[in-house]
Amino acid sequence: MNEFITAGGPFMWPLLACSVLIISISIEKSWFLQNRLVLPVGLSRQVINLLENNLLTKKQSIEISNLSSLGFLLINCIKYQDLPRDNLESKIEEKAIEVKYILERRLSMLGTIATISPLLGLLGTVVGMITAFTGLTETSGANPDLLAAGISQALITTAFGLLIAVPGLVLHKYFEQKINYLLINLQKEVSEFIDIINDIINPNSIPF
Repeated sequence: MNEFITAGGPFMWPLLACSVLIISISIEKSWFLQNRLVLPVGLSRQVINLLENNLLTKKQSIEISNLSSLGFLLINCIKYQDLPRDNLESKIEEKAIEVKYILERRLSMLGTIATISPLLGLLGTVVGMITAFTGLTETSGANPDLLAAGISQALITTAFGLLIAVPGLVLHKYFEQKINYLLINLQKEVSEFIDIINDIINPNSIPF
């Protein structure tokens, strides 16, 4: 592996750093985009049952809000439920923007790294070819060793850059689609929850 990196030249190190960042960000997004942390099944029903039985305390509200994105939005629905419907929905939209920001955190970085990786590889190619042909012009004849080293550097950095970029772009698109799916389902759950709490909650019964 060390020989492979050395043969590729100095541009292999930033490319290697890009690969590490892509892996790290992908692991992080895979963990934090789990359904149980964003859209746990049955949470809306559980909160409604607590409300119907007047069992939702301030401590429980804080815990529910901290456990998942859906919980955060549901508790805010309860917190502002005494507002007119239009104002309530506007307030929840503001909170949804916070959720969206958290879900999309570092996603743009993943896309940027995947985009610049082949450019770094291409830069390595250019530098490698310059090195190779400089050897031709500075000697009376072709220098096979220098020419081979320059071409090898060019090919390795290009291949490595593409090897990073392809899975990086695929992962970026995958996480982007998953976030859109989660946001749509969050919106659906919250909308249905607002319809229900308008009928069952006394605004003064929940301590905030």
